[in-house]
Amino acid sequence: MVGFFKRLRFHLSGGIPGVSKYEARRAALARKYEKYLSLKQTPNLLRYRELALQIATPRRQSGLSKKEWGKMKREFAGLRKSADVVDFFKLQKSSNNFSEITRWKLVFEDSFGGTALDKAKWITHPAPVGATLKTLYSPSDENHLYTDGDNLAVANQTLKILVKREHAHGVGFSGQVGFAPIEREYTSGIVNTAQSYTQQYGKVEAKIRFGKLEKGVYHSVWLGAGKMLPHVNVLRIGAEVEFSVFAEQKSGEVLRYVETWKRSLLRQNTGYIVAVEWSKERMTWKINGVELFSAPNIVDEPVYIALSSGVVGKPKLLAPAALEVSWVKAYEHQA
Repeated sequence: MVGFFKRLRFHLSGGIPGVSKYEARRAALARKYEKYLSLKQTPNLLRYRELALQIATPRRQSGLSKKEWGKMKREFAGLRKSADVVDFFKLQKSSNNFSEITRWKLVFEDSFGGTALDKAKWITHPAPVGATLKTLYSPSDENHLYTDGDNLAVANQTLKILVKREHAHGVGFSGQVGFAPIEREYTSGIVNTAQSYTQQYGKVEAKIRFGKLEKGVYHSVWLGAGKMLPHVNVLRIGAEVEFSVFAEQKSGEVLRYVETWKRSLLRQNTGYIVAVEWSKERMTWKINGVELFSAPNIVDEPVYIALSSGVVGKPKLLAPAALEVSWVKAYEHQA
């Protein structure tokens, strides 16, 4: 029942705003903040604040004559009506909105320019075992094999990760069996920052879109660490839309928080900015700025960023299924 009312409130509030509207709002806020900063240093505002301090002192204590005091108050009144001062205080009234900018420091970014993946930022195999083994492998419980970059394409400032129907031989990995040869009827791609960038707490966001999803195909923006767990799905879309976090405790128990929505929450061929924010206390998942899930934080170690697609069924793929990523950004909490 709690889930029903949560979803009802979500839909009554208008659901997820379009990505263009959300980006325009963020851009407008950034422009206002830049103007706010520039106005703080204008001569008119600096002089206004200087006079405000003087007027706050009784005239007899100021050492000014009545004539000098009157002249100063007239100057102060004039400055209070000046465009710089009026605009500054208008912006200051909404300065709480600037916290969305001031609390974050951008520390990682890729907008996928050029025609090739930036190998200084991304590796094209699972991590970390693949980095040590020097052998490409895929999860044994999934129905695809990763290729080492063959299912990736970079063009028009977009990374595409393609799921294709094609026979392939390779290596599978499971926690129970380890590595073993496997054959699959589908191939896909994966990229991650395990060798270039990790962070603990902060925010990770990506602008994505996807086409028609056949049953059994999924796309994922996620975070991982040095083992199979912890694992954070910033967004996984397949049969459902999933936001989740899994982490192994010292006792060996796997603690998990999972939120699922119907796949109809997101539309094909539509852009979305997906994000997860986390602190020592809490994790929060958002799409286009709308909070969709929040849970206690159980990830207290650095994690890398990963993007991947895969197959868990036997879809009838007549054409490759693509996850398109326009950019990825990571932020730290700003002191």
